[in-house]
Amino acid sequence: MSDREDLLRVDQTGTVHPVGRTASQQLRSRAGEWRAMPSPRNLIVLRSEIDSAPVLKLAGEIRTPGALCDVVALIAQSNWRGELQIFEEEGLRSLSFDVGTLVGAASTVPAERLGEVLYRFGVVTREELERVILVSNASGKRLGEAAIELDFVTAEELYRMMSRQAEEIFYGALRVGEGMFYFYDRYDEKSMLRPHNLHAAGLLMEGARRMDEMRFFREKVPNEDYVPVRASFMSSVNSVRSPIGDTVSGARSVVDVSSHSRDGREGRDAKVPENLAEVYALCDGKLSISEIGRRIGQLEFEVTRAVFQLVNGGFVQVIAPRPRGPEAIVEAFNPGIIEVHRQVDAAKRGQEFRDGLARFATGGGVYDALFQGAGPLPDGSFRPERVARNLVAIAGDDPDAWLMQLLHEYVGFALFHAGSLLPREVEAGLVNAVTELLKPVRAHENPPQAALQP
Repeated sequence: MSDREDLLRVDQTGTVHPVGRTASQQLRSRAGEWRAMPSPRNLIVLRSEIDSAPVLKLAGEIRTPGALCDVVALIAQSNWRGELQIFEEEGLRSLSFDVGTLVGAASTVPAERLGEVLYRFGVVTREELERVILVSNASGKRLGEAAIELDFVTAEELYRMMSRQAEEIFYGALRVGEGMFYFYDRYDEKSMLRPHNLHAAGLLMEGARRMDEMRFFREKVPNEDYVPVRASFMSSVNSVRSPIGDTVSGARSVVDVSSHSRDGREGRDAKVPENLAEVYALCDGKLSISEIGRRIGQLEFEVTRAVFQLVNGGFVQVIAPRPRGPEAIVEAFNPGIIEVHRQVDAAKRGQEFRDGLARFATGGGVYDALFQGAGPLPDGSFRPERVARNLVAIAGDDPDAWLMQLLHEYVGFALFHAGSLLPREVEAGLVNAVTELLKPVRAHENPPQAALQP
């Protein structure tokens, strides 16, 4: 018996039985009379008996990203009028076409809702969006109307953002890699908040280009959470003495560690192209791709393309996203701490090592309070949720930076102490291993400055 939630079973009498929970929910929401349409033996097609139901002209499975390109091309080139519905795990998208034009787009995918589009473009802050949602829910007004009423957005801005939302829904539909699509011969004009007039063939070409280019960009910019850093900044960071011992060159979480442009010139000495200057100015090692986009009113694709060009020109490098929040920071440090303990235990010096590390923590004056009830566990790691709770009572104005500094010093002493107990060749391998494990946190160290004091 399959454990799939969408499973149905048809017995020998022709009775349909929902086996999975999803199948049961779908059938319950479709109570009524249905007509069995002629279909191949491996498909069952049922149609509602409601006379006003639109005619289904196309339907099929989506198995690969970009599979819908051919479907949209057929709809556009044939000048069909109707609604294309795309179902996937994230949600439902609906695209309405009229004689080669995209006239409507709607989505239940969270990132494509109007409020999220306004936030991602930097039109509103997260706090403003939450307030808009509260007002919208309380008053029954549409989200856009509430945003205008609160004076967070002008009517002109909202009008422009609704067009961008339609485009993003369209591009999102083309990227769907697994799901189902259905094209009906009509759409409901009354349900459209605002009709659009977007050339479907042009959108299709742009969407296909974006998918091709984004696959290329991903080789150097893995996702929108990554942080671009100007090459001159990274060169100063790479000269900092590592808090875990030796100066480590090129050991940071950098996607492209070259500071040279393709023609051999120093990237930081060359002139940044004018069309990239706005993005380059924000590559400060703190803002992620998505955060830069909110600052300048662009979405992931445009900023990723600009950063990719800056990386290729040797102007910036890209580092992994910094862990945010105490639990994420502890989880980022735990693998390095565990590796030190593992290698010391393998050398049969574990108890001696733990005693020395405990003396360091007690002498530090703050670690006992920070680690209370959190560990160290037998493998040397700490419970993230308990460290986070302890941190609230003892941290200063910037708890994340404070915690990262404390854990850097803790790992630094752990490696120093382990070095006194391990053979030199084992110590060198351990330093390299821990350096690699701590890439996500070490990539965001500041250039030389006074260390934070616990």
